[in-house]
Amino acid sequence: MKIEFIGIQTKIITTNDRDIVQFVKNALRENECELQDNDFVIIASKIISTVEGCQHKISDIKDIRQESYELAQKSRLDPRFVELVFRESDEIVGAVPGAVLALKNGILQANAGVDQSNSGGKEYYITLPRDPVETANKIHLQLENELSVLIGVIIADSKTHPLRRGTSGFALGVAGFSPIIDDRGTMDLFNRKMNITTRALADNLVCGAEILMGESNEQIPIVIARGYEKIPAQAIIDVYENNELMKMNPVQCIYIGPLWKK
Repeated sequence: MKIEFIGIQTKIITTNDRDIVQFVKNALRENECELQDNDFVIIASKIISTVEGCQHKISDIKDIRQESYELAQKSRLDPRFVELVFRESDEIVGAVPGAVLALKNGILQANAGVDQSNSGGKEYYITLPRDPVETANKIHLQLENELSVLIGVIIADSKTHPLRRGTSGFALGVAGFSPIIDDRGTMDLFNRKMNITTRALADNLVCGAEILMGESNEQIPIVIARGYEKIPAQAIIDVYENNELMKMNPVQCIYIGPLWKK
C-alpha cells in the first residue's frame, strides 16, 4: 500500500486570476498531470484568498480599538495587524509574543488566519477565504463534471499545535468525501473495543501535502494525493454539515477545555 503526493507548481497567482477552477485546470495541464478517480485535490487557502481579493492594505486599516493597542503591546505585533485579527475573530483567547490566539468559525488558530507572508506585497495583510466550504464544493463539482472523475477536494491551511514547535497542515473546507474516519465500535489487534478514536483523514492528507507546499517561495499551492483507495463516502448530503464533523466544542477539547472557563 502507498499514498503518492504530487506537487503542482504554478505561476504566482494574482487578483487578476478570477476563475480558481480554470487556474487549477491550467496548472494540472502545465504539469502534465491528469486527475484519476479517488484523487484528492489539495489547494492552499492563500490562492483562494488572493482570487477572492482578501488582501487588506495596511495603510487603510484605521479606527483601531483600544483592545488592539493593548494586545499589540503584549504580542509585539503592529496594532493594525491586531485590529484586523479582532475583525476576523469570533473570540480572542489570548496572546504571546508573536501571535494572538483566536477562535474563528470553530477553529482555534494563530491570528485568526490573518497573515503577512504571501499576502501580495509588503504593504498588505491577507485573511482566510470567505467561505472555504462553499469554494471546496464549487471546485469539486466543476472538476468532476468537466474532467469526468470522482475526487475529493480540500482547501488547506497550516497551524501550530499545543507545545509543539512548527506548523502542520489542516483542512479549512472539504467536499466529495467524509473528512473523518470513525473507528468507534471497531476492535483493535487484541480484541479491545475502540470507544473514542476518530481519525482526521482530511487533516492528515493536508499534513502530507504541506511537505511539498512549504510556507515561503515554493510556488506549489496544489498537491494531488493519490493511492488511498478507501475514501469514506460522503453519507451526509449537506456539505456544511459534513464539514462540521471536523469541529468540536471547546469544552470537549483536551487542550483548551480545562482552560476555557477560566
